[in-house]
Amino acid sequence: MRPGAYHAFRPAHSLRKCLRMRHGACAHGLPGAVLPSSRVADDEVRRHLGLMAADTETFADLRLTARLRSATAIMLAIVPVFLALDLRYQRASFPGLLFFYGLHVLIAGGALLATFTHGGRRRPDHVALVLIAGMATNINAYFHRTPANPALAADVLTLLMMSSAFFFSWSLSRHLLICAVTCTGFAVAGLTAAQVQPAFGYAFGILVLGGVVASIGSHVLGRYRQGLARRQAELAELSMRLMSLHEEERHRLSRDLQEDIGQSLAAVSAYLQAIEYDLPPALGELRARTADARRLAAKTVAQLRQLAQLLRPSVLDDYGLMPSLHSCLRDFQERHGVAASLSTEGVPDRLPSPIEVAVYRVVQEALTNVARHARARHVRVALATDRGELSLRVDDDGVGLPPEGRHPGTGLIGIRERVQALGGSVTIASRAGTSLVVRLPLRRDRAA
Repeated sequence: MRPGAYHAFRPAHSLRKCLRMRHGACAHGLPGAVLPSSRVADDEVRRHLGLMAADTETFADLRLTARLRSATAIMLAIVPVFLALDLRYQRASFPGLLFFYGLHVLIAGGALLATFTHGGRRRPDHVALVLIAGMATNINAYFHRTPANPALAADVLTLLMMSSAFFFSWSLSRHLLICAVTCTGFAVAGLTAAQVQPAFGYAFGILVLGGVVASIGSHVLGRYRQGLARRQAELAELSMRLMSLHEEERHRLSRDLQEDIGQSLAAVSAYLQAIEYDLPPALGELRARTADARRLAAKTVAQLRQLAQLLRPSVLDDYGLMPSLHSCLRDFQERHGVAASLSTEGVPDRLPSPIEVAVYRVVQEALTNVARHARARHVRVALATDRGELSLRVDDDGVGLPPEGRHPGTGLIGIRERVQALGGSVTIASRAGTSLVVRLPLRRDRAA
């Protein structure tokens, strides 16, 4: 989190109050902004507040998936170490060791692969539960087969519960249930073993104590992470609202440039043309100057229209995203001499307005970066939808990002904030050229 970002939480209430006023003291914080009417503003705020729960869940799922991958990677990494120790001290049970360690690898590897599937990314909590339950069952089964050292088995199970508290931060009731099932399995494995060890009772007590401590730690960490997720959702909501105001202002400026200033200049050009035709031939110099003024006015009108299209293309509102992108790429190719192409797969004619605006702005910013830095000859833009997700890919064959230039500039930061506010993700790669990949969810609650 960048310095000072925490203080951005507090203005959220002030912003919501501002949205209920068309004019007021808060308006000066948004230079030139014309806030919507109070009714529209209230509807917008309620809509964004309604998305906060979904945003919080999205942020939590993304972090849980990352922690789940880390946990499974650690579980896979410790296999060679523990297998080497077991082979040294328990050579007689080599086939059984291979079975339990193979099952360990199967459970951890399966959970890791599941995090890269669509279902695993949507339900990482379920994958984590299966992972911990499977590991605990495997360890208890291993202890039942080799009950010589119950303290070691209890220590491993305690470490497993502590790790689950650190990585997953489940609720107190859920973690207590997991610990109870784990301890029950340990007791059954130890008491039904071929020979009950004298240290079994001591090991069981240590395991129960470790489970209670792990449950309390999980509860504390869970509350902290939930609070952090709520704050991140508030930041995302505030960022989305500010970007919405920004788009409204650009839309208003575009409309004013075309309808007010543009029409006024067009009228001036028409008056100058009438004056030019009414002047007698004897006033040739004055007629020439009038013609120059008329051409200058016409040129200014054309520039205003071009600026208005950059601010907010009317085709985006009237016809949707695809025609807007075709127009944007055509203008980019004519202006910079860089070949540009657009391909689509399964993209509907119209998308939710926030999605259309976000994709258009991302492409606009990506093309600006290509023109300024890439020295590319070709740019390829690809749009596709799959399983309720929209993917945008912008590739160029330019020089790529230098090692010292991989830190995001303001343009890339703006892209990331805009996409993350909609629950999406941004990936940038630089090998043969630069590749920008954006993924946005097309959920119904986002489209509302």
